[in-house]
Amino acid sequence: MSENTTASTSPGVPVEDPTPFGWLTTADHKRTGRLFIVSALGFLILGAVLDLLVRLDLTSASKFVSLDADSFAQSFALSRETLVLLFLMPAFLGLAMYLVPLQIGASNLAFPRAATASFWVWKISAVVLIGAYLGNGGPYGGWANGVDLHLLALTGLVIALLLGSITVATTVMTMRSPGLYMDETPPFTWSALVAASMLVVSLPVLLGQIAILYIDHRYGRVFLLGNYGIWERIDWIHRTPQLFIYVVPVLGVAAEIVLAAAKRRVFEPIAMYFAIGLVGLFGFGAWTNFAITGEGADIIDGFEGVVLVGLYAGALLGTAGLLGLLGLAVIQNRKLPKISTSLIAAFAAGKLVLVGALVGLIGTAADWLEIAGRGNDGNPQLRMTTWVTGQQSVLIYGAGLLGLLAAIHWWAPKIWGRQLNELLGLLNFLVIGAGALLAFVGPALSGLVTEQPDFVYADPNATSLYSNWVDDTGAEGLSALGAAGVALLLAGAALLILNLFISICLKKGPEAIEDPWSAQSPEWLLPSPPPMGETAELPMLTSGTPLLDAQEETEEANV
Repeated sequence: MSENTTASTSPGVPVEDPTPFGWLTTADHKRTGRLFIVSALGFLILGAVLDLLVRLDLTSASKFVSLDADSFAQSFALSRETLVLLFLMPAFLGLAMYLVPLQIGASNLAFPRAATASFWVWKISAVVLIGAYLGNGGPYGGWANGVDLHLLALTGLVIALLLGSITVATTVMTMRSPGLYMDETPPFTWSALVAASMLVVSLPVLLGQIAILYIDHRYGRVFLLGNYGIWERIDWIHRTPQLFIYVVPVLGVAAEIVLAAAKRRVFEPIAMYFAIGLVGLFGFGAWTNFAITGEGADIIDGFEGVVLVGLYAGALLGTAGLLGLLGLAVIQNRKLPKISTSLIAAFAAGKLVLVGALVGLIGTAADWLEIAGRGNDGNPQLRMTTWVTGQQSVLIYGAGLLGLLAAIHWWAPKIWGRQLNELLGLLNFLVIGAGALLAFVGPALSGLVTEQPDFVYADPNATSLYSNWVDDTGAEGLSALGAAGVALLLAGAALLILNLFISICLKKGPEAIEDPWSAQSPEWLLPSPPPMGETAELPMLTSGTPLLDAQEETEEANV
């Protein structure tokens, strides 16, 4: 149920400047959200290009194909940092900044200026990060000041994302419309709260690690002996189970779109919120990974294996539970929903989160059983092979990019006032889906069958990654399969940007009506797009599905 009520302007929030300069000083959550989304898409292209160059080099065990000994490790590290810190996290953070206030009946974010500051700190830090790598910095760089600059840029990125997460979490907890309880918020808002809360408690750990690394490298060089071991101590931010925190909003997107298409509420909403929360909860704790060798390492690895098996099992259980609930909602409708880019991309993204959890569980369980059975015999564990690259691909490219494709197609009318081209969208889904599948299967099989190394922890320069590894088991062909997948993903990302440019910038997309999808959630009560600045009239909400409530009341009245 809902009714319109006049909203008071938040104290101290200025009137929005409609000129281009207003984007620099905006306090409007809608502008800030757009800035994050569009910028993240641009960095996606950079990350995919670097990933493609790295994977092309993996197609040869005897020589470099696209890079050289000095640039391979740097490109490897920058590609992972770009895909996670410059694409995946900020893309869904921007989506949350735009949508969460609209979904809970708030006039703005809790800290609108902090949200704007988080974007500009993130953007400037991203430029500095890339500059550090270009100047031979980075974790494997040869220029000492460049290594320090890389760590400072990482600090800026983490602070910006942490500040943005605090803003989103505070908004959900304190600015909901009177009568809208936490267990009645829309699924995307709940998923944004879960992800933001987990980031608030995990990103400070990374900040502490970066501070130690910077102080040691800059002044003492006692702990790390230079840049030795930097990547080993920060790589957990790009790996599972931490990656599950970043894709929690994908589950919220899937729930929103599938339930709207089915025109049903989920069976037992508390179970849905619990399942989404479970995935985020079991994504926490990646920073506890140990980096111990020598005497006692087998014991530590065995303990870590038990913990990771539990984390992956929890994430798998939560994702499977959510998908089961959504499937029941579709079955209750007793007819197939209308097929759209948003629906099939959202459902596929949810399935790929499940695949990512299953792959992680299999890999960790296999490593743990090997250690428990006969100790660490010197053979690389799956987590040290390209099995990890496959798992990252299925979560970042598969779940993350497909989830973002679904979200952009679904909420484009609300964000930009126009719908995207549906034919291009379906083609985009096929290209990204095929690319994600190849990018996952190639390295995963290579790591499983050939033990192809992902990277070497003990090599501070990582220039001899494959010096002692000779391919005689088909790893080159499997790596080529993965490279072909990334090439398709790069084409898919470019196609998404092209669709946005044609439909939004060139205004070729159909003009949006208030609720083009016959959706359920509160943001569709407002104009598409909402006016600039704080909304004068906001819905007074007592439910997260006001449009469905109104439809049911009308049907009951006509009986």
